[in-house]
Amino acid sequence: MKITSTILALLIGSCAFAQMKFPAVSSHAEIEQKVGLTEFEVEYNRPNVNDRKIFGKLVPYGEVWRTGANENTIIKFNQPIKVNGQDLAAGEYALYSIPNKEGWDVIFYKDTKNWGNPKEWKESNIALKVKAKSMKLTGNKTETFEIRFTNVTQKSANLVLAWEDVNVALAIETNTINTVIKMIEEHLNDTSSARDFYNSANFYYSNKLDRNQALKWVNIALEKDPNAPDYYKELKSNIEKSKY
Repeated sequence: MKITSTILALLIGSCAFAQMKFPAVSSHAEIEQKVGLTEFEVEYNRPNVNDRKIFGKLVPYGEVWRTGANENTIIKFNQPIKVNGQDLAAGEYALYSIPNKEGWDVIFYKDTKNWGNPKEWKESNIALKVKAKSMKLTGNKTETFEIRFTNVTQKSANLVLAWEDVNVALAIETNTINTVIKMIEEHLNDTSSARDFYNSANFYYSNKLDRNQALKWVNIALEKDPNAPDYYKELKSNIEKSKY
């Protein structure tokens, strides 16, 4: 009986221990963003300033930083992109950076399985390294490190790194234009719907592509659907008045 009671007490103690959960010092975050037809995912951990001097002290200038806390900050995207004008293949990368007063080097690193910086840094694992300007903030500072997408269009966005009083922005360009043009060329034909012709015309107009082609397609859309919504006619009028 005594042995049974002891075993029961151990089991209860073990269950209680297993249920203990404590909050992470640096909160975990995942963000998703679609830019045109390209899907981005970022997974990272967000340290706080906590009344510390960050850049130039906690994060030294001129040294590789994990760009977050704990395990690798990871960025994924499913189509090739350009970062600050340089090509980068679709895939999954660890995001490292080298902060400096005047600007940062931002590195897309092929090995994503590290806690912080790799034990052995390999130049062969650098898929891309770009220079980015850093901007000092005035007014409110960013207490919790943040990665976000801003200025999102059908074909581009800015990837922003923000912490303390520093903002760093990378210019992201996708292959949306060429992808959609190819799709239109392959699939738009006489049997396509009025909506397909309208969308093709609107895409060309919105991205300042061939104006005459856009006008031709919107006219076909109106012919195919005499009861088309007013915004079909509005698009036609906008194309006719445009001067690009």
